[in-house]
Amino acid sequence: METLRGRASAPSAGERGHVQLEPRDKTPESPESKRNALKAYQSLEPGDFTGFLKILRSPSSQRLQSRCFSEAQVTQIMEHVEKLIMTRLHKWVFCHDSCDDELKDLALQRRIRSLNWVTPQMLSVPFPDKKTAVTSDPFLPAITAIIEMDAKRAPQDKLACVSKCSQHVFEALSNSNSEPANADDFLSGLIYVVLKANPPRLHSNMQYVIRFGLPHSLMAGESGYYFTNLSCAVAFIEKLDGPALNLSPEEFEGYMLNQRAPSGRNKRQQTAGDTQHLLEELTGRQEKLHQGMDTLNVQLQKWVQAVHSQLDEATAQFSLVQKEMTAQAELSHVFSPSSHDVSPQGDDKEQLLQELTDQNAGPQDIDC
Repeated sequence: METLRGRASAPSAGERGHVQLEPRDKTPESPESKRNALKAYQSLEPGDFTGFLKILRSPSSQRLQSRCFSEAQVTQIMEHVEKLIMTRLHKWVFCHDSCDDELKDLALQRRIRSLNWVTPQMLSVPFPDKKTAVTSDPFLPAITAIIEMDAKRAPQDKLACVSKCSQHVFEALSNSNSEPANADDFLSGLIYVVLKANPPRLHSNMQYVIRFGLPHSLMAGESGYYFTNLSCAVAFIEKLDGPALNLSPEEFEGYMLNQRAPSGRNKRQQTAGDTQHLLEELTGRQEKLHQGMDTLNVQLQKWVQAVHSQLDEATAQFSLVQKEMTAQAELSHVFSPSSHDVSPQGDDKEQLLQELTDQNAGPQDIDC
């Protein structure tokens, strides 16, 4: 990875095909300079958008802009103009027939596809510890972001995808390692993301941003830094060899010809360790499940016994109540005669009382 670290420096302005921003001149503009600026606009060839941007950044144009707008307003206006123009011109200027971008795209895709065996360990990419529970690839959001770049039309939107991808790489590295991620780790992680994603038309998208993007977006700020690292990552992939991955030329050639599997022994050991860890985890879960089933079985038996006892008690109480109701019914039948039986008994009682009265009255008359 020493070769990788040596390529992380930002390219110069000449390599980008843009000019550096010149300081604004506060001196009054002469008629001669105005005529020169007008001639510069008239000398533009059709479709020379890069030249148009250079003229806009010339001192005479900047003096005219400074009279009407602030630097932030000019930058914002330029971004809106760029997005409007390039969104409409995208299908005509992107991957034009006059250049060989399509052939380079196919060559780069074949190159990345042939390097699908490269592992994070070969690139010295910090990956999560074995003890850390990882449900998916931590670089998956970054892979998704770099793939979305091809669907955008404006150069600034493509740069935004690159920035989003780079931020996800930093997040994945910070979650995978206890120490903050440095520039070398970031570049290694970005190379791994590009190899895993194999973005469609990557070369054409990068050239589109270089040709039609605003210079200040590529030469300053986060977007410029991230795009520079992406360019370095692509250059590293195109010239990748065995020593860059700490491999001998024979091993590298064997991997490229699919005659070798990367880290076969270490991979088997890692798989065995992961399998053992999963088995131990499953064994613990099974023991907990058995304990829970035993506890549930005991509770269920207690509940069944309680229900049976309650049923027996309710049955006994119902029998007692039924017996009491039967006895009461019999008593009420005995002591509650019908209405025609009541009157004779009443007459008998009256006769009995009369007889008793007569018996008592008899002796009294004799004494008299």
